[in-house]
Amino acid sequence: MNNNQNNTIWWIIGVAAILLCCCCLFAVGAGGLGFGLLASSSSSSPEFTFPDVATVEVLVATATPRAPRPSATPRPTIAAGGSSAAPTPAAEDFLTEMQLQEAVVPARNLRVLAEELRGTGPIPEVVNDTTPTYRLNERQKFWINNDDTNEHFQIDATLAYVNDVVYMWVEDGVKYDPVALKAAADKFAEATYPTDRNFFGSEWSPGVDNDPRLHILHSEQLGDSIAGYFSGADEVSNKAQPFSNEREMFYINIDNTKPDTDFYNGVLAHEFQHMIHWYQDKNETSWVNEGMSELASELNGYDRGGADYAFSALPDTQLNAWSDDPNGRTEHYGNAYLFMSYFLQRFGNQLTQDAVASDANGIDGFNEALAKDNTGVTFDDVFADWVIANFLDNPDLADGRYGYQRDDVQPMAIDATHRRYPVQRETDVSQYATDYIELTGSGDVRIDFQGATTASLANTSAHSGEDMWWANRVDDSDARLTRAFDLSGVDSATLNFWTWYDIEDDWDYGYVMASTDGGTTWTPLETADTTEDNPNGNSFGPALTGCSGDSSSQEAGDACNAQWIQQTADLTPFAGNEEVLVRFQYITDDAVNYPGFFVDDISIPEIGYTDDAESDGDWVSEGWIRTDNTIRQRWLVQLIEMDSGADPVITRLEVDGNGQGSWAVNDIRRGNSAILAISALAPVTTEKAQYQYSITQQ
Repeated sequence: MNNNQNNTIWWIIGVAAILLCCCCLFAVGAGGLGFGLLASSSSSSPEFTFPDVATVEVLVATATPRAPRPSATPRPTIAAGGSSAAPTPAAEDFLTEMQLQEAVVPARNLRVLAEELRGTGPIPEVVNDTTPTYRLNERQKFWINNDDTNEHFQIDATLAYVNDVVYMWVEDGVKYDPVALKAAADKFAEATYPTDRNFFGSEWSPGVDNDPRLHILHSEQLGDSIAGYFSGADEVSNKAQPFSNEREMFYINIDNTKPDTDFYNGVLAHEFQHMIHWYQDKNETSWVNEGMSELASELNGYDRGGADYAFSALPDTQLNAWSDDPNGRTEHYGNAYLFMSYFLQRFGNQLTQDAVASDANGIDGFNEALAKDNTGVTFDDVFADWVIANFLDNPDLADGRYGYQRDDVQPMAIDATHRRYPVQRETDVSQYATDYIELTGSGDVRIDFQGATTASLANTSAHSGEDMWWANRVDDSDARLTRAFDLSGVDSATLNFWTWYDIEDDWDYGYVMASTDGGTTWTPLETADTTEDNPNGNSFGPALTGCSGDSSSQEAGDACNAQWIQQTADLTPFAGNEEVLVRFQYITDDAVNYPGFFVDDISIPEIGYTDDAESDGDWVSEGWIRTDNTIRQRWLVQLIEMDSGADPVITRLEVDGNGQGSWAVNDIRRGNSAILAISALAPVTTEKAQYQYSITQQ
């Protein structure tokens, strides 16, 4: 996770949706989830008691529509590759999708990894044999991270207040209101703590420090835009993570987050959900984790901000992804929150809690919960209804699925408005995002649609042949690809391989490893492009990170122009052994992942071994898949027909296996318009989907 992952939420207050304040949920320190808010306001009761709503197929709904937001300037487009349809790919062309459904990516375990890769010897899971005792006014040193400078350093802090749930530490020399600090601590203990626990489950308790109390550290040195953060690195011994404070704790920027304000209390609700989720499901996807933390603030009655305003202005924001671009996180916050809120309001507490508790991650977790409750719908069905709910926001439609009961959603921005025909347009849309296209004018029109039929996991292809190995892309995970080799007959050996990688620089790492003790311990191997720099404490030795073949400095949000590069690792220290395990390993931190780590054309010339990844070749995969980089591109196209004198009609339009569809829209006139809602639905990838359409007058 990137120190710049400030996942900024803009709180929008006043006329013309003026952006007045921001909050950030971001990666900080040694892999933490932070929250940076600069203002807040009070909100409603924390009680959520939405009943379960039946989920029957409804394509025609009646109610008065909300007026669409004025059209935005169409964004730059990319050609969709011509007007003729591509041939329908055969089912066998989508083995990658089948593997993605079956792959289980192991969660990252920092303690075990340190034992295996650093050779630390046994590291205790719990660092204290007995519960520690702290006295008021006691001083201790704490590691913190400054998000502005990406520096880790220690500060001194004094214990200012204790109750049955939290210790309140304040950095030495910082002025604060002790009455407000006590009130905030007691409010957290009496209200927020039980509310979050009742809905999301328990944190690890008594935890790594053998103490059921949590710690809250208040500092002025976290960075100007930071309000607070939780770091999973603190949940292990500092023998495993050098910047660990070895306790369950949050960090609060007391410079801009004053105790016992609605804003402060909401930050704690948000961060406590992250702590719980870390324990309940370590490698949950960021968008689910962040959305649930926003939901936690609302469940506790605190204003979670106005990130939904940012999302409504940019509905082409991928739901099942998270950005590390400092200028592109706000809309992800709003996106994730609105989906979680919609899901809760539609399906009720229990099914939402089932999704949180599921061992499956992201979309799979929701599908598991929906199937368990026999709803008869899938995540994609819910997503389709949510797309319409975001535009109309009218809970009186049908069975309530096309609106929110509690949220006042802002009108979605229009991607393009067409008033005169014929029209032909080529553009793209993010996966699990939506372009809203407005049709006005007069008369009857015909719409011809052509979308891409396939999508890629990343912007590359195999180095040779059709297939290559890919380490998947899951947060807080440890994907492994292992094979045994007999080097007993050689005095020297070299491992050659080609790799393409786009890895979060200095936070996630790809390794090549070797072991001669059956995998009890491993030696990370150097290659020409590995680095031993470890600014955030996440690395376990020589590793690949950043962008392969691109020597430019990678900042958050920068484009990666990755290339295939050949790497060579020396296996001579292991020569003479009958069994040498060679492993490719990809270890990610708490949040944000990039397209990842690809490997192809592996060889050990001294023993005559070559492997072009066109077969499994006796490699044992834990989370990796062998892929041709091709997945099915599915499309969701929906039509909202609106008449000022009648009720809207909502229709889910058919797109065939060639990515084609043709539809008629009748009687467009003044006061009677139509909205095309176009969404791309390919799993896992963050590559955009290209499409084109033409509209002709009939």
